[in-house]
Amino acid sequence: MGNELQIQTDAVDGKIAAFSGFAEEQVAVIKKTVAKNTTNTELAFFLQVCHANGLNPFLKEAWCYKDNKGNLIVFAGRDGFLKKAQENPAYNGIRSSEVRAKDVFKIDIANNKIEHEFGIGDRGEIVGAYAIAFRKNGEPTIEYVDFSRYNKKHNTWNTHPEEMIKKVAEVHALKKGFGLSCLQAEDEFNIENGVALPLASDPIAELEYELSAHREENELTNRDFVLKVCKAEGVQKMSKGALNHMRKVLFEDKKYDFQTGEKNETI
Repeated sequence: MGNELQIQTDAVDGKIAAFSGFAEEQVAVIKKTVAKNTTNTELAFFLQVCHANGLNPFLKEAWCYKDNKGNLIVFAGRDGFLKKAQENPAYNGIRSSEVRAKDVFKIDIANNKIEHEFGIGDRGEIVGAYAIAFRKNGEPTIEYVDFSRYNKKHNTWNTHPEEMIKKVAEVHALKKGFGLSCLQAEDEFNIENGVALPLASDPIAELEYELSAHREENELTNRDFVLKVCKAEGVQKMSKGALNHMRKVLFEDKKYDFQTGEKNETI
């Protein structure tokens, strides 16, 4: 048929398709769209992650970028995290809301309590958002995020800021509540010229990202891990010098156990 869409493929596309769960033509399309500038090995890895997690890159459930050191990072959107959480038999729904300056808002994460009241008039500017991920026969996971940290001030952050900040909170709650540490959220990064960089406003976030290559999150999240080691090292303010010190004790000296955050006895 003269009107049929012709998608050019090569021998490597066929090899990747054979074990990735995607058709040869799909592989060719993905490497030119959501997996641009990847090597064949990186493309194969990305597609394996998608296949293993049941995520469809054509529905923008997963995509990838490289960081400034050339490491491949696999991202998922809120819908991707939600899809994975819903596959867990313990999933029991999620609830979220933006918080505004004039709202009555109190949060007690340690005791799983939130008080949030607002009227229908002027609620003021957005200051943050929270999400609660519920588990059957288990504790809910509550996450709160600050608007100022994540507001990227462009595109949908300008037109629908309340929806965007709620998505950030929801991803945090779903990721922590259902152990989805193999995927990253793009909201934690700035994408500049096709390169993913951790949000510069929070040096702790940089360490969180760097730690993800060394440990699986458990009851002690990457952020909790960083804060625990900071306290042990006497770091009260994360200056550039303190950040370099933390990198040295963690990745060069390997002074702390990556699972528990406790000081290694052999050091």
